[in-house]
Amino acid sequence: MVRTMLRLAMDGSFPYKKEPVHSFLSLGICIMNLCVRSQSLSASVLISLFFVGFASNCFAQKPLAWQFPKDRVIDVVMEQDTKMKLTGLASTPVRDINTLQKTDLIWTVLEVRSDGVVFLQQAIRRIVLELRSQNANFVVDTDNDKPLAGVGEIMAKEIRSLAGSRFLVSTNKNGEVLDVKIPDDSSKKANPDGLAEAGLREIAVNSSLQFPNKLVNVGDTWQKQFELDMRTFGKLTVSTTYQYLGEEVVAGQTLDKIRATTAMRASDPKDNSGLKLSQQESAGTIWFNNAQGCIDHCEYKQEMSMDVQQAGQQIKQIVNQDLKLKFTLRP
Repeated sequence: MVRTMLRLAMDGSFPYKKEPVHSFLSLGICIMNLCVRSQSLSASVLISLFFVGFASNCFAQKPLAWQFPKDRVIDVVMEQDTKMKLTGLASTPVRDINTLQKTDLIWTVLEVRSDGVVFLQQAIRRIVLELRSQNANFVVDTDNDKPLAGVGEIMAKEIRSLAGSRFLVSTNKNGEVLDVKIPDDSSKKANPDGLAEAGLREIAVNSSLQFPNKLVNVGDTWQKQFELDMRTFGKLTVSTTYQYLGEEVVAGQTLDKIRATTAMRASDPKDNSGLKLSQQESAGTIWFNNAQGCIDHCEYKQEMSMDVQQAGQQIKQIVNQDLKLKFTLRP
């Protein structure tokens, strides 16, 4: 997807290949796990606050834990707003690509073992993608099969194939992802370009937001670090620091507020292609409903400047990305 967007922005062309599509899958899994858990290269997020209450003076120790009773169903709505600016050689004009994507997900608790391991099904119900650039303007809605022209139709074909895809995730009450599996009947939809299941598992596991296995005080911090193989662009080391900020009343509910700050470092690739991060700022907030054992909503924002070198051409890419996630328990 990244390569496709780069090509589209630089020369307006859109060669049909299977390779770009996997980012929709990575995006789906990373963002599904982002705020239950949080972040990969695509998982750069910010959520606008709907209702802001006031912070309480909570200094007592408390446990933070998920609650996954059998048959619980959670609706997850993700809205991602990405503004990308690309420049190439001196003779190439600046190109802008703006996308707004909304993804509706359904989580279902299938099984709870006696040892606390939980098996969840995460399903993509609907995707709506709006793209605006100098070369293409279109909206793809998986609930609408109306034909589109050119680039829009190519994108629509791939995006629509993801609707209905399911992923089976095993986790525990701390939010630690233990395993990810793609059912056989969803493998083609969710993995159209042959992206290895092991790679998806790595993204899901390492993108998880995991609570510490101890009581927390206001101000306590904990960290998670992982390495993501970006293939052509080398490896990306992602380190996230979480800080418990205490309780806050939001829309009449007492929620636990957690701050997340992410730093990324790209390693040098083995060939001439690569990704160099010249500037990166990522920070977000998660509001967790500890009484229900589920995230209520979260916000995260990422600003990145990077140099991408591929096929002898260097492209500077500036990305500003916001994301909203809202979790709703079904009665």
